[in-house]
Amino acid sequence: MHSIKKLLGKRIKELRVANRLSQQDLAEKIGIDQRNLSNIECGNSFPSKSLSRLAQALNIDLQELFDFDHYKIDEANMVEYIQRNLNSLSQTDLTTIYRLIKSMH
Repeated sequence: MHSIKKLLGKRIKELRVANRLSQQDLAEKIGIDQRNLSNIECGNSFPSKSLSRLAQALNIDLQELFDFDHYKIDEANMVEYIQRNLNSLSQTDLTTIYRLIKSMH
């Protein structure tokens, strides 16, 4: 089981990337050093003093920072998700996935 710091760091990074922000950009928006943000995203520190600013900078409610449910996916759900989404992929993406799977066997 991941610690809350690791899960929160992973979630912050996920939201930062979804918002197309670099670590430097987000760090500047919330008033911390980029190295501090890196430590938060790696799960090495907890952003207790900057939680509200993080949520605001990422355009989400504070509670959304702690939405970790999608990280708890089992094998059956992974397979079902992949199967459900294969038809919507481009030929390039399908080729990439094919090559990835083939390289694993």
